[in-house]
Amino acid sequence: MINLSSPCAVGILSAAMMCTLTLSASDAIAQNAAHPEAKPPIPENPYISYRDPWRWDLRAQLFLNSVNITADNPSTPGRNYNEEVITTLWQPREIELVYPVVRNGGFYWSPNEDVEVGLRLDDVEICNAFGGTGWGFSRVPDAPVVNDQPIIDQKYVKGTNAEYSHWESGDITGEYRQLYLKHLSHIVVADTVFNDDLARRLPWPEAWSPESQAFLTPVVDTVGGPVSPDAEETIDTLVKYWIGEDTDPRDGVQLDVVKYLTGKVIEYFTIRGQATEFTQRTTAGGRPSFAVSTNTWGGFIVRPADAIARDPSGSRHDLAVLLTSVLRSAGVPARTVICIDEEIEDPLLNTVSLVEFAMHDPERDLTFWVPIDVDRVRLNGARSSQFQRKWLYFGTNDELNHIIPIAYYFHPPANYQAYDLPLLYGIRSVGNSGNLPEYMIQGLLIEPIVTPVSGN
Repeated sequence: MINLSSPCAVGILSAAMMCTLTLSASDAIAQNAAHPEAKPPIPENPYISYRDPWRWDLRAQLFLNSVNITADNPSTPGRNYNEEVITTLWQPREIELVYPVVRNGGFYWSPNEDVEVGLRLDDVEICNAFGGTGWGFSRVPDAPVVNDQPIIDQKYVKGTNAEYSHWESGDITGEYRQLYLKHLSHIVVADTVFNDDLARRLPWPEAWSPESQAFLTPVVDTVGGPVSPDAEETIDTLVKYWIGEDTDPRDGVQLDVVKYLTGKVIEYFTIRGQATEFTQRTTAGGRPSFAVSTNTWGGFIVRPADAIARDPSGSRHDLAVLLTSVLRSAGVPARTVICIDEEIEDPLLNTVSLVEFAMHDPERDLTFWVPIDVDRVRLNGARSSQFQRKWLYFGTNDELNHIIPIAYYFHPPANYQAYDLPLLYGIRSVGNSGNLPEYMIQGLLIEPIVTPVSGN
């Protein structure tokens, strides 16, 4: 696969893709400013309340370009700047494509079930789909798909506990250079107020609810690469080192255990390097020239939690991934929430990863999620010894209504693949249809479109 982090021949996008980026960025349509969906669709909750909710329409555009890489000077093998990257034709045949949808969590909820999906191969439109309480499908006339019509549905990918829009293509005829996905979903996000004192009284549940229990395992999520067989043991060893070899985390107050371990992860980890790569373009000779779009991501720089535990420095995403695994190892359901901070203009800095953990009130039979902006908690100087203090950005956060969740997983498992770095989506061949191209240049453009809402 192509190494997008190398300083050479890191990618190329076809003229068609560049044209699409230019044309599609202007078709945002403002919507009604008042929405009844502003009210959280959850039971009354004395532990966490919401302020100043905002409704966002989340539009994503994914570009996959088939390319070929050759060396233009065989006399100097191994020298990256001699590589030439050119677009090439690809016969897709039968493929599956998945893209994440985020619904409900600690500071956000889906105002409706609607999802709109459009698919295109080069300039040939394949289908449009609209999903709600039931899924509708519109097959474009003369689309190059024979036998079964392509179907777009909602799916929980094996090995994940989150919703994906799923497309199984049917038999595609012809050869193409680019696959294009346009995906529109909706989300409401709100600032939060967390009642630490009341939540501290909650006991560990005898058994977690099915939804939250699903985020107890695996301890280490894949981020597109293989997970070491001893990954869980590596995290367990780290947790036992912090809390004591013979200490059961459930002997302590759950909230205190979570805050203590959050502080330990912060003390253990060092932030270094960027968290996101641009998709880049090269000259004909393969020498780096310029980024095609400063809004188009080429992938996330993140590692599996066990690798982070052994080398505790890296991106902000690594910090959140490690905390998620540490909490799971201690018996607390947790998940990484990948988000866009709409108030940060630099696309290399505007992706953030929060962590949510579950708590349970047995009297109300209520399970709820508590958000942690672990990087902000770190910057505020929180430490493990201060676990009984109130921490801003731990539960209580007055800067969440412009932080828009986009996924729980950097990469879906179950044998889907991305090209080099994880980029939320997954693709694979179906049946005996043949292999995917060895090289594809991937680019993702996500545009949150805001509509203010009223109500608590």
